[in-house]
Amino acid sequence: MTFEEPPGGVLMPPRPLSSPAKVVVGHILWELRRPGRSRNRAITIFLAAATLILFILGKRHVDDIQRTASHFGTYVPSTLSEAFAPYHVVDDGRWDDEISQSNDSTPSVKPKFHLLIPAQRQTVNLCKTLLSAAILNYPPPTLIEFELEHDSKRKDKHQGQSIQQILDFLNGKEAQDDDLLLVVEDDSWLQLPAEVTISRFFHGMRDSSDSLLKQYGRLDLGDDEIPMLLRPQKYTHKVLFGAQKECSNAPDDPACYSVPQSPLPSDIYGFETDKHSEGKYNRPRYMSSKMVMGQVTDMRPIYERAAQLLKDHPGVTNSQDIFSQIFGEQEYQRTIYQESQLPKSKWNSWLTSKLDQSTNMPAVKPKNMTTILGRNYEFGIGLDYYSSIFQVMNNSADDVRFIKFSTPSLIISPSKHAASTFKNLLHLPPDLNFSASPFALHTVSTEIPDPPFNEIDTLLPDPNNTSWNDVNLATNVIVPGSSVPATLNFHGDPSTMDLLDEWWPKIWFQEHGRALLRQYMRSPDGPIAAEAAADGGDRWWDLRGGKGGVWTGRGEWLEWREVCGKVDGLSGGQTVEDVLFGDGWGVYGKEKVGRKPVFDKFGKLVSGVLDGDGKEDG
Repeated sequence: MTFEEPPGGVLMPPRPLSSPAKVVVGHILWELRRPGRSRNRAITIFLAAATLILFILGKRHVDDIQRTASHFGTYVPSTLSEAFAPYHVVDDGRWDDEISQSNDSTPSVKPKFHLLIPAQRQTVNLCKTLLSAAILNYPPPTLIEFELEHDSKRKDKHQGQSIQQILDFLNGKEAQDDDLLLVVEDDSWLQLPAEVTISRFFHGMRDSSDSLLKQYGRLDLGDDEIPMLLRPQKYTHKVLFGAQKECSNAPDDPACYSVPQSPLPSDIYGFETDKHSEGKYNRPRYMSSKMVMGQVTDMRPIYERAAQLLKDHPGVTNSQDIFSQIFGEQEYQRTIYQESQLPKSKWNSWLTSKLDQSTNMPAVKPKNMTTILGRNYEFGIGLDYYSSIFQVMNNSADDVRFIKFSTPSLIISPSKHAASTFKNLLHLPPDLNFSASPFALHTVSTEIPDPPFNEIDTLLPDPNNTSWNDVNLATNVIVPGSSVPATLNFHGDPSTMDLLDEWWPKIWFQEHGRALLRQYMRSPDGPIAAEAAADGGDRWWDLRGGKGGVWTGRGEWLEWREVCGKVDGLSGGQTVEDVLFGDGWGVYGKEKVGRKPVFDKFGKLVSGVLDGDGKEDG
């Protein structure tokens, strides 16, 4: 029988199959309508409430797990095909989307990659940052606020002043709209090559924007003739900041109450998750302004807004407070928009918020948040919750271990929902499997290398037999599947700052730091610029004629020895080389090498001498 015939003889279409939840709810409502004793109704109501609670909890945890597997920055493949996704290929096509491809006589300006480091004076920690940048093939850094000769009587500039100087760089002649900019503090280390950082950034922004499309949808253009798929999405992520565990602003500030919940599993630290007073077991959800990455055209409005806030509030000198406020206001406006799209019924709103955890509505509503009509509060800011690029070390030291992936480690998680992931052996991120050997990031670019080869260069491991699997990598083992961040920032309390000394010997390049720096000096352009030159341009590389040094914000070039030859604050007669290298070879560039013969890969003598019989002079 095709149709059901209810009483009255009216033909009805076949009933659609009901979901189990609808069947349960329908049965409960039918029972409540039946006449009976109060006791039966009480039992029925109790069973209904218990069923609904169990359903909500089950749905929430399933959503948590699904969201964890798909959110920005995971990069841990769930299938074999994803494991071989081309993350090693920098997706610079999207970078060049807005560059004219016409064949007119006007030369196209290729985007470049800039590294900015706010630093006021010479310190050994700054030299650690510079060493890591050189070894890992980043462009020569630009030091913001830097003064070579530090006057002890001069007052230090407050953090907010770096905002204006970075804005000046963004508006200056060296920065074009499509250029990519990475800003790190002078208490940060770079751990992975520039190519990996760039690739992760663009893939991460794309994945994160896909999540925003699902959450907020597309713009309402007021024109029904434009198909929905052709309309731009409501929000996108374009600029990436670090994520930290504690809110640096006041509790009633939008920076604290408006930000979304972390997408990490809600019990990632066990029952103490998000309940620790010092933030140690909190999931990262608040902005850290110490590290930021984005294109110039996207970062410029953020720094313009920050500079205006500094001007409007002269008493505020902390850049962290400024940027956190901007992010908090952005998220508050997104929340207001999302609330306007929810069902009007309070019951439906509550039920929707419980069943759809992707809304991430803030738990606390604003008391004194005011908005100005016509002001833009949307800046496309996103946070690196999974520490794919930025690892904030403050309150997170216990989350990070140094792991050599050729010797797999078994990590047990306190999270019951992530237990199956953590109990698996950790594996190297796929993009590093496709990257060049850590000891082959630079090649000799001239027949007369400077500095010349000597026995120090023979101490480097064979790059043909050494991959990223074979070096110790700082790894966040709390993130499901683990994460090997490209950058580590140690700004924080004294115990976190102490890690700058304690962990320096553990970072993979420190043992061979001198030889790797010499390798970098011989190949100032690096493979990125070499590839670009083959294409007829200096694509995405900050090349202003520098070699092995830094630029100041005023456009002055300083050699390595000028910045890191001698610094204040060292004790016991230590030199910078003692701290950076600890190898006993002496001052960089004036190493106390002997007459030991050194040969290149073709067997040609490039340094040292042989005795009369063709043997080593010994």
